[in-house]
Amino acid sequence: MSGIHRRNEQAAQEIDQIRRALGVVATAEPAVFWISAGPDRLWRARREGETLEKSFASREAALEYVELLAARCRSYRIFVRDEHGAIVEECAG
Repeated sequence: MSGIHRRNEQAAQEIDQIRRALGVVATAEPAVFWISAGPDRLWRARREGETLEKSFASREAALEYVELLAARCRSYRIFVRDEHGAIVEECAG
């Protein structure tokens, strides 16, 4: 089993836990989210199609923020880019 597949399963379980805890019904439109490292060492998170990005001090904080937004979506994909622009992680649900 690949690392991406394990991460997808783990992320899906965490999203389900968040939904149950918040009583969230996944009714938002499907979405794609991007997380990337900036030249200033901050991590940026944004929903595809939006121009505004939110900045975070750590990759983990950016991922937590995006996973909370994804919990509201019927389906989602999360792409994480490293400092060199390569996609190092992908989550789907």
